[in-house]
Amino acid sequence: MSYRMMSRCLMLLLVFHWASKTAEAQEHRTVGTGSSVLLTALPTNDQTVINHIQWEYISSGSALGVVDYYGTGTEPIIFKSYKDRVIFYSSNGSLLLKNVQETDSGTYSATVNLNKIKARQTTLLVLEPMSKAQIQINSTVAGSSIELSCKVLVGKVQAIDWKKDGKPLPRNRCYQVSENFSLLYIPEAQKSDCGSFSCNASNDISWQETSVNLTIEGIRPSLKHALKISTVALAIATTLAAGSGLGFIILCCQSEKRKLTGEQWRWLVVFIHGLVCVSAILMFTAAVLWMWEEGFFTALVLYMIVLMWVIMVTLLISAILAICPQHLGMFKKKTMHRVILDTAAPGGVILVMMFAIFLTQNIQHLQRKGCSPFFDSTAVILIAAAISLLILLVLFVWYHRKKKNEEKDQQEREAAGVRMQCPRKPFHWTLKNFSLVLHSTTKMERSVNSARTFLSFQYFKKLYNCLCKYTEFYTHTHTHTHRTIV
Repeated sequence: MSYRMMSRCLMLLLVFHWASKTAEAQEHRTVGTGSSVLLTALPTNDQTVINHIQWEYISSGSALGVVDYYGTGTEPIIFKSYKDRVIFYSSNGSLLLKNVQETDSGTYSATVNLNKIKARQTTLLVLEPMSKAQIQINSTVAGSSIELSCKVLVGKVQAIDWKKDGKPLPRNRCYQVSENFSLLYIPEAQKSDCGSFSCNASNDISWQETSVNLTIEGIRPSLKHALKISTVALAIATTLAAGSGLGFIILCCQSEKRKLTGEQWRWLVVFIHGLVCVSAILMFTAAVLWMWEEGFFTALVLYMIVLMWVIMVTLLISAILAICPQHLGMFKKKTMHRVILDTAAPGGVILVMMFAIFLTQNIQHLQRKGCSPFFDSTAVILIAAAISLLILLVLFVWYHRKKKNEEKDQQEREAAGVRMQCPRKPFHWTLKNFSLVLHSTTKMERSVNSARTFLSFQYFKKLYNCLCKYTEFYTHTHTHTHRTIV
């Protein structure tokens, strides 16, 4: 029994000794491209005298000679493929391999004194330093499956580690990674998944880490466009409603002389119907984008049909009034046609405002599912409303200035007419004729001068009447101007 135990112990000692020797004879080295690596032929503290050494490169089962050395006093033989690439140290048989590349990866074997059993082998792995890692994201919409890929364009990646906000991935979320850890899957992305995701790619010689901020979008880009379009349409419709009410009040308070004429009414109606048509087209586009993302339902289709009716009627009215207004009367012969034409603009404004408010509220509700900043529609509404009101204000000011200039020209023409009716002879002509009567010596001269004096007094009477009429016209004109200003 004791003999068997001793035999087993001896066997174990031999195995451990052989394993340690084998470990000394085997070495693994990993270096980067372009560097130099020193390969040793003998283990540390081995004092073996080298009479002959042969270095070989072994790859894919074939051996390629590197260096042959036949002892002291001889020059080492360096094979052609390694000329100017290696330095051989004859003192200990070491080999310095310079400017290594990935093709130099393999096993280098050093056989000392033709002892193949004790040949020392070094497995060399040459890796190219990795370039900066890049993270690509396929989607950022809430509710969709998001895929983050960590890619390194240059260099071999041996390990990838994912983190969220600088910490390991939380276990309360079902994050999934691919077999080589290069892909990170986020199923049914939600608002809590927003944050900074980083990947650390590494190998034996280098590592690279990069991060990306993941912002979950509550809505798709098409709905963002629909929100902006509906906001502009709402601003135009609101401006039309407010401007129409304000214009109605102003027209009611104006005097008869300042009210719009037929030609001015025509262009105002063209402008209003044109704006209604534009807002309806914008709202129709937003409805198409909404239906494309959220699906088909009957109420939306009916609304789009009504919008098409508003677009066609308002466009028809604007075109006819702008090009040939005399043909508009033929469309108003029937009561039904007249009702349709008269209700197109106000009905279109109401439809646009109602659906724009509905669409804006629903899109903003969906937007709250993500962590992206909300689209502030207030600024767009204010800008669009300001532009529309500015256009209306410019038209209003232009109309009043034109009306004021016309009234001024009319007053000047009336004043010129009054002046034309007044005599232009000086008053001293009457006094001269009167003095001639007093100084006349003969009866004939007195008769002639008396006739002249009578005519002069008739002239004075006419001049007086003209002055009274001009004074009355001047007083009436200034009184009317004062009332208009007040």
